[in-house]
Amino acid sequence: MTIYRGSKAMWRTLSRVSLALSVAASAAVLTMSPASASAAPAGCSANSLCGWSGSNFTGPITTFGAGAGCLNSPIPLRSVANTHPGGVGVPVVLSVYSGQDCSGKPLGSVAGGQSLPSLPGVGVSVMSVW
Repeated sequence: MTIYRGSKAMWRTLSRVSLALSVAASAAVLTMSPASASAAPAGCSANSLCGWSGSNFTGPITTFGAGAGCLNSPIPLRSVANTHPGGVGVPVVLSVYSGQDCSGKPLGSVAGGQSLPSLPGVGVSVMSVW
């Protein structure tokens, strides 16, 4: 049985590529905002997917239908909340994107009972699934 060892240059290149991919994957995970479970922000009714134009649930508010798919937001989004019950029944998730038609950078997601008081960028569209 022969074991191919390859050249030192090849192994050095593979190691660098592996390290670069690991760093890139870690950076992608860290840029996503962690959602927090908290009381429903004022103005967002029970069983709703809400978005605000200001951070910390301030400014004009809009709502999105559960399971509606990809929707462009009528207002720029800087905070979002999901007041559907978490862990009960069919899960409802709202994901926010920086570009229209659910393109661009993913800015964060909220599952049932979660909220994001401050997105890392301005949300332009959302994906609502269940």
